[in-house]
Amino acid sequence: MNARRPKGGRRLSVDEFGPLNLQPRHGKHYARTGYVDRLRATYHRKGGVRYMFGVYDLERDTLKGLFTEKKNCVAFLAFLKWLRRQYRSGETLHIVLDNARYHLNREAVNYAAKHRIRFCWTPTNASWLNRIECHFTALKKYALDNTDYRSHEEQQAAIETYLDWRNGRRGISMKDWNSYCRTHTKKTA
Repeated sequence: MNARRPKGGRRLSVDEFGPLNLQPRHGKHYARTGYVDRLRATYHRKGGVRYMFGVYDLERDTLKGLFTEKKNCVAFLAFLKWLRRQYRSGETLHIVLDNARYHLNREAVNYAAKHRIRFCWTPTNASWLNRIECHFTALKKYALDNTDYRSHEEQQAAIETYLDWRNGRRGISMKDWNSYCRTHTKKTA
């Protein structure tokens, strides 16, 4: 892939974030407070899992995501259709992604060919080369570490709040972010 934007095109990085379980997650809390938070036991997880198909736009420096219950070829095709609607139809979307089996699905490849989407595959076992990976690390730190979400809707709202802040659509300081996380997570003793 070129270092510059292709003429008439847009460079995007795509990957999946998850599985997103409903479980308490530890963080780096001890260094700030001097004690370790107790985490509730989650022997029976009845909420299932969710996934987020994420896209990082290299020109706009934005990170977006579409949440889904499954990570398969049907969900990936729906994500591609959602992604295509986010950009002008005259633009070619140059998408960097790993070679997961459902990315290679015939329907997804045919849809991409018909709708000006060009796939650029990362080498096998080198998905870390995809630019979106480092953005997922920050998302995990700010939206998931040291939390205990009780529903997928609550977890998704926190991730979307982080995405809004990260993309500059919401001004929020670290102090504001920490107070948001405290009010939206339930502490257990």
